[in-house]
Amino acid sequence: MIVSFHPRFKGDVNLRLTPKDGFTKQEAETIAAARAIIVTQYIKAHQYKFCMARCSNIFPNYANRFGFEGKYGNTQLFRMFSAPHPETVCYESVEDFETRHFANQEPLMPFPFVLKGDRGGGGWAVFLVRNRHELIQRLETLADTYLHATRRFISQAFIPHGGSDLRVVVIGKTIKTYWRCQHKPGEFRNNVGRGAVINYNLDSKLTREGINCVQKFSSKTGINLAAFDVLFDKEQPEPKPLFSEINFLFGRKGLGGSAPFHELLYQAVQRWIKEL
Repeated sequence: MIVSFHPRFKGDVNLRLTPKDGFTKQEAETIAAARAIIVTQYIKAHQYKFCMARCSNIFPNYANRFGFEGKYGNTQLFRMFSAPHPETVCYESVEDFETRHFANQEPLMPFPFVLKGDRGGGGWAVFLVRNRHELIQRLETLADTYLHATRRFISQAFIPHGGSDLRVVVIGKTIKTYWRCQHKPGEFRNNVGRGAVINYNLDSKLTREGINCVQKFSSKTGINLAAFDVLFDKEQPEPKPLFSEINFLFGRKGLGGSAPFHELLYQAVQRWIKEL
């Protein structure tokens, strides 16, 4: 029996996910009897955990999503699986940063470096810090719990990416890639919402290396629906892929829009079911 919580996929039994705390007794029995379960990208951690405890076959595989979302969590996951990523320091809060670096004199990462708030898409709360004055300004923003509720953040070595990064989208066993290229003067963030343009044919050699890196990581983690942002240090003669971020919820513009994405997702689910 296939149970689907996804409105675009018809299972033998179709259920709905709601914001409520749990499932009914009948729903729990149905989940426990399922051979496989299909869920949406918007499933909550407690809902996924409940399903996973009763059925081992769930698409997407989010065993390494919850607890590892956001820039802070991504870093923990990269470290856990020895994935290549820029030098990164994690902080629980601005107070943690100030205690370590201002009170205890722990050396700062060399300027320039990047501060990244834990949550927020489109390059929000991502700052290039070139000096101590800019550092103090950015820490004030990250200390505002109204704007930055999770409080956690990271500092990360700036990678001279030359105004582009590679997005690698994993949809089941299908891989789609495109480059996000920033031509706006003074803007180091390569988000489309920040003016970056999409390029599908920028550098085939680095694209292949990025794909191989993501495939190795996905095979270790089981992640089969996510968009990975990959950086290359263009000042190196042979730049190697570095993970910047994992997006479990991601924009679809580079995939051609929602319709092509849903078709790719449908094909991925059908293949996954056949291989059970």
